[in-house]
Amino acid sequence: MIRVTCSLTERQIETELRKIFFPPKGRLKCIHCGLFKIRSVPKESRYHCPRCRKKFSLLSGTWLGNIKIPLTTLMILLWAWINEYSIEHSMDLTKLSHVTIRRYFRLFRLNVVESVEFKPQDAVQVDEAYFGSFKKQSNMYHGFRKYRLAPKVCVAGISCPSVGQLAMRVIEGKPGVPIKEFIREKVPENITVYSDGSHIYTNLRSTHRHISQTHDQGFHNSAYIEGCWSWTKRKLFRQYHHFSHKYAAEYVRELEWRFNTRKEKKNPLSYLRKLN
Repeated sequence: MIRVTCSLTERQIETELRKIFFPPKGRLKCIHCGLFKIRSVPKESRYHCPRCRKKFSLLSGTWLGNIKIPLTTLMILLWAWINEYSIEHSMDLTKLSHVTIRRYFRLFRLNVVESVEFKPQDAVQVDEAYFGSFKKQSNMYHGFRKYRLAPKVCVAGISCPSVGQLAMRVIEGKPGVPIKEFIREKVPENITVYSDGSHIYTNLRSTHRHISQTHDQGFHNSAYIEGCWSWTKRKLFRQYHHFSHKYAAEYVRELEWRFNTRKEKKNPLSYLRKLN
């Protein structure tokens, strides 16, 4: 069994969080009235304001205000999420339950993930993929199991090999018109667009230099986007083991952020400092 300990103590983590949530010098003040002369309540690990007579903690009013675990465990869990550890592996590291880890992973997904500006150059490759899984259903009358195809989620993708960026969006309903609007929104008119022979991309010639390619002719012009789909699905199912339709937009946003920031240093405190 693997054990990971945080290199920072609780007091050191509190000091870093003060600098993040109370800039510029990390001086505490009342989150209700703004008074600096507040009093500490050691038994409750909270603070008391003599002006408005209200109590608050260091993380009150922030996205970490409702956490119920020690700060050292929080940092280990954030480190595991950034480094794409699976749910089961994170359970071994933190001794937390499956439900708790999923709840904190969603908290990180909503607050740590940032949108990266998509800046294509030269040419882009567009394609659509379907995320989901097969559902196994037993047939009690015939004594065998069969697979029933579950409704999958359509995700549109635009990749730029020259800059190594990827833009993704969940498509609701019929994919034709929303995908074209997504391409026109993200890609300038002077950029060449490569796609497969699908009818979804037939009307792009009016606004872009559109070159339609099939998989038999010119596969090298769509190889990068196919590699992006393989990369995103492998990362998704290795960490979460499933794709929830309810949180499809959140998963896609996280995968887009992970792909565009895959070369950055992975330090939990560095990501927390970006939230200020």
